[in-house]
Amino acid sequence: MICINCGNHVDTLYVMYSGNHIRLTDCSNCHMVVDQYVEFDNVLLFINLLLLKPDAYRHLVFNSLEMGLRDYPDYFDYSKGRTWLIYAYNWIIWLKKFDRLNRIWLLLITFEVYLTWATAEKKCGYYQNYVETYNAKLITYEALSMRSPLYQYTFFAFYVLGDLTCLHKIVHYYLLRWSKWGSQYKYAKDIISYTMLLSYGAKIFPILMLIWPYDGLVSTSIIKWIANIYIIESLKIVTNKPYLEIVTLVCFVSLIRCVTVKPIMAFLISKGNITVFLSYLQGELGLFKYRFLTKRDIFL
Repeated sequence: MICINCGNHVDTLYVMYSGNHIRLTDCSNCHMVVDQYVEFDNVLLFINLLLLKPDAYRHLVFNSLEMGLRDYPDYFDYSKGRTWLIYAYNWIIWLKKFDRLNRIWLLLITFEVYLTWATAEKKCGYYQNYVETYNAKLITYEALSMRSPLYQYTFFAFYVLGDLTCLHKIVHYYLLRWSKWGSQYKYAKDIISYTMLLSYGAKIFPILMLIWPYDGLVSTSIIKWIANIYIIESLKIVTNKPYLEIVTLVCFVSLIRCVTVKPIMAFLISKGNITVFLSYLQGELGLFKYRFLTKRDIFL
């Protein structure tokens, strides 16, 4: 646990007395209260997160997370043997540890799949002229042509999961292995995951689309850009790395996601047919050139 003001490591956030009364601990370094958010209501904490308050992020990803995880036993070491009992025990511990976080992820992914699906349907009409003129094949057109809504939802669910997996793996690898961040923290990997989960709080905004019908291409694109800003700012707050490094990392991740996730989905849609697979890639590349040359919302 740390002081959310100066980042100094501390042993405890508060001292509890009889009658469930607590006294918040003062930091020995900055002489301020180590973590005043211990006494904050969840609603106020959520508002501070949306306002990108650094101390609110540090409270959740460092102190609150560690207090929640240290109540559970450690995983069994696979080096002692890989039996099904060890696998089962580790899975049960993992599910208990991250039960609340997994439910939040499930909610966010569900809304992300809905947004991706709705945006793809609107883009089909938006770029209909390109498809008819050049007889192009697009991945999303093929997915939306599937008759069963279940198949369509499965396609966009795999697309979103692949996108998020690519984002998490690259960020984890860069921060934890390449730049060696978090060596002083026991739950460094979980801290990064939790940070990215909180940064996806911007994805909650589309809930308002269920009330006001403003789910057009422009609004959904703005939300995506806001989500990227949240990711950059939250990683900056937690890791304390320069903005240039964080922005470069996010841009690199976006590039990797673009050149890996769509080709993988195109390969799955084509069922391994190389000719069809290449036609999908050619169609997507042609669409990018079409949007760029005609200046038709290149960033949507």
